[in-house]
Formats: sequence, C-alpha cells, structure tokens
Amino acid sequence: MGDPAPPPDRPGRRVTLLTIANEVGVSRTTVSNAYSRPDQLTKELRDRIMDAAERLGYRGPSAAGRLLRTGRVGTLGLVFTDHLGFVFSDPNTTLFMRGVAEATAAAHVGLTLLPVPRDAEPDELSLLNIPVDGYIVFSIADTHPVFEALIDRRDVPLVVIDEPDPGDRCAFVGVDDRDGARQVAAHIAGLGHTRVAILAHRLTDTPTRRPVTAGELADAPLRVARQRYAGYLDGLGPGVDVRALWEAGELTTDAGRAAATDVYRAHPDITALLCMTDQLAIGACQAFERMGVDVPGQVSVAGYDDIPRASAWSPGLTTMRQPLLDKGRIAAGLLLDQLDATDGDERPARIELPIELVVRASTGPAPAA
Repeated sequence: MGDPAPPPDRPGRRVTLLTIANEVGVSRTTVSNAYSRPDQLTKELRDRIMDAAERLGYRGPSAAGRLLRTGRVGTLGLVFTDHLGFVFSDPNTTLFMRGVAEATAAAHVGLTLLPVPRDAEPDELSLLNIPVDGYIVFSIADTHPVFEALIDRRDVPLVVIDEPDPGDRCAFVGVDDRDGARQVAAHIAGLGHTRVAILAHRLTDTPTRRPVTAGELADAPLRVARQRYAGYLDGLGPGVDVRALWEAGELTTDAGRAAATDVYRAHPDITALLCMTDQLAIGACQAFERMGVDVPGQVSVAGYDDIPRASAWSPGLTTMRQPLLDKGRIAAGLLLDQLDATDGDERPARIELPIELVVRASTGPAPAA
C-alpha cells in the first residue's frame, strides 16, 4: 500500500491523491476515478474517498494533470471587451451571464471570464493563453482582433453571441435585431409620430456622447447598432423625419440621461425617441422628467431588450423583448455540444431566438401639432 499518509494537521504537507489513497486504503487510480470517472466506483466507495479528501483538506485534481489525461481543462472561456464592473452591473449582460453559468454548472464545467481591452492590439491578447476548452465571444466589434485570433485556432470550439457576424466560420446565437427594431419603429410611426430621434449606445470601441451622421450609424463596426438602425428606418418609413442621431457613449442609464438631455435641447420638436437599449431609454425617461417633459404626452420613449426594470419603470417601458437568459444557456450548450461532437465537418449552428414587441405606457399617440 506504500508509505502511510502524513498527518493532515502537520503544516507544509501537501495533500495529494496518494495521500487520500493511503488514508482510505485504495490505489491512487481509484481516487483519481472518484473525480474523473465516478461511474467506475460504487457510491459507498466514492463517498468514503470524498469524505477523506474533505477531512484532509484536499483542494481537487490539478488542472494541468487533467489536461494531460483527457485533453480538457474542464472550463469554458467567456470573452468580452467591457470592464468587469460593467459586466456585473449591466442587467442585460448579467442575465446573459446567468444563463451561461447555469448551463456550465449543470454540466459540471467551470467558467473563466476573459475581459479583453477594447483597444487591444493583436499582440496584446495574452488572456487567450489561459487554458480553456472553448470560447464564447460576447458582443464585440467587427474590428477587434480577438475574434480573428480565436477563429484561427481551428481546433478550439467557438460560439459568438450577437456580434460580430461569423458567417459559417463558427456557431452563432443572437436575434433578428433588424426586424425587432423595425417592429418598434413601426409601432411609433403607427401612433402618428413624424419627428423622431434615435439614440445608440456606442458605435466604436472609443465611444463618446455626440451627434452622429447616418453614414456613421450605417457603417458602424458594431453589428447590433447597424442592424437596429436599419430596422428603425425600415419601420419608420418615408413619411417620418429623423431629426437627430446620437451616440450615448456607453450602455448605462447615466449615459442615456445625458444624451437624451442633449438631444432634446438641440431638437425640442421631436415627439419620439428610439433607444437601442432599455438602459438608455430609462435614462431618457429620467432626463425628460427632470426637464418637465411628459412621457408619453410630449415625447414617447421606446427601448430594446426588456430587462426586468423595463416593466417596473413608471411609465412602463415599451420595448422589444429578447430572451437574454436563454441566450446564455443556449450559447453554453452549443459549446458543450461541440466538445462532445465526433463529427467535425458539421456546418456550425446558427440560432436566432424569438423576439416580441412589448407595448407599455411610455409610448402614446403623437401630440397634436
């Protein structure tokens, strides 16, 4: 059986699989199977091993060792270009993250967050050296080098969420942003609004609060902004005058409040504001309240996403509902399916999830001229 295990209470002693094996009276391989192949052991034996591991303070199998044995490290990487504070505070992102976390936890797989700076150069992607079994890319600009760096790793599974559009190069999960925006805009046009403004969150990786041109919106390196702008134009039709196009700078309520204030001061004759996210729309409602502008009596406000706060806001926010939680679950599921797939020649999955226009009290008929 080998040398007896060192006493667990002696400082400086590292607890290993062999330590546990000696404690229980089994082989090191049996202990390893308790972690990597539990179906090979009886429940009673595995429970004895796990009890001993907990009693001895064992921290779990080495990731490097697991990689050598199975070719996997047991964790997925989530790549994004927003700072961590935003990821844990933005309701859209946190719902998506929750969906990913639920799916990975159910599969007993870890999740590693890989925040890459927006202005990173191709030689500044050292985070991608952290071992993971596959990547989820969450909403990054077409021009950011991280996507091409990952797509070049042909042996590592990859799923893109929302943007950039990978075509058939890897799996994709998103919604029809253009049709969703079209439905919102058609609702506004149907209420008789003919003077509107459009508020985007960011158009580049160096966003600022400013008025923008139609060309800047149409050619923005962020697919979601392009698609939603095109959808707004589809839905508004030729009889509506788009008085202002504005970039808020960030995807926050504060940014929406500041940008909406700028827009209304520059164009006080608008009767509707189309916001590309609910966060911006809620900020806009706050701005109008501070300026004494009635919503929807003087200006109708519409958002996009249907975050939980949209229904709780007063007035309730008209918006386009997308399944943010499901988006995360499905993305992680697709990646896990790729890891288990035996046929590498299948066409990458492309999933567009259902969306739904939700009409609430923040939109109403255009005021009489």
